Amino acid sequence: MEKQKQDERRESGLPGGGAGRKDEVGRSGVYPASGPYPEGNAEIRGQASWGQGERGAAGYEDHGSSQLSYTGGQILGGYSEEAEQTLHVEIPVEDARLSGELSAPRELRGIVVFAHGSGSSRQSPRNQYVARVLRQAGMATLLFDLLTEEEDVVDRKTAEWRFNIALLAKRLRQATDWVKASPEIRDIDMGYFGASTGAAAALVATAEAGDIRAVVSRGGRPDLAGTALPKVQAATLLIVGGADPQVLELNRRAALQLTGEKRLEVVHGATHLFEEAGALEDVARLARQWFEQHLGQREAEAEAA
Repeated sequence: MEKQKQDERRESGLPGGGAGRKDEVGRSGVYPASGPYPEGNAEIRGQASWGQGERGAAGYEDHGSSQLSYTGGQILGGYSEEAEQTLHVEIPVEDARLSGELSAPRELRGIVVFAHGSGSSRQSPRNQYVARVLRQAGMATLLFDLLTEEEDVVDRKTAEWRFNIALLAKRLRQATDWVKASPEIRDIDMGYFGASTGAAAALVATAEAGDIRAVVSRGGRPDLAGTALPKVQAATLLIVGGADPQVLELNRRAALQLTGEKRLEVVHGATHLFEEAGALEDVARLARQWFEQHLGQREAEAEAA
């Protein structure tokens, strides 16, 4: 409970959520509207892999690819009577290893990778809620920490890492490649769900590769994606609170630069964190509809051809 409260405070931009913030936009704790980003590399911690084999058994490691088992529309391994399985994973990236949770329903139509917002983590209660709704629609979800524990400690005090969009996008791409390393699921459609600065990272990562079918941004900062915006070809949904006027204006401007399929949805009366009654439910509903529309269509397209 204390961890959840801490994540909510950090995500909201309230005092205690990280010193050194500048030029706040609404309650998002955003600085600055555009670059420069902090320089420097994360500590090199070597390679790691994730618990698997016995599907989440504590301490189990497999040094290699993710080895998800997928066949006949299902991810296999350890379901028993449960409707879904959750694997606690460690994702090896170039200069770190990142903790995450990979959850998959029995019947799988797509995978959505989450990029959390500024000052938040994979434990974001809002992203966790949206992920549960997506899994009910047949989407596997990966929620992982974009920062290591050491980086997170520094970021709480200085906000040094959360606006390093280039670093966050790079790690998001590496996590995506890690998921796709399993040959059994490489043909499953993938999407990104980004919040706050995580939305910018999702758009940059999408622009750098053509394998993401859809992106959803919740209260995001797509403007921080900069010159990557016109290169995004994935269908992009921007969801903003109607009572978050500055972020809404930034999203409107960013939407004009997107050249692919796009939509801006305003949740009326909602502030930046969508804390108002029914607001987060609206976000989850819109995200679910968007991913249902754009993921899981390859089989149908092949049959039509």
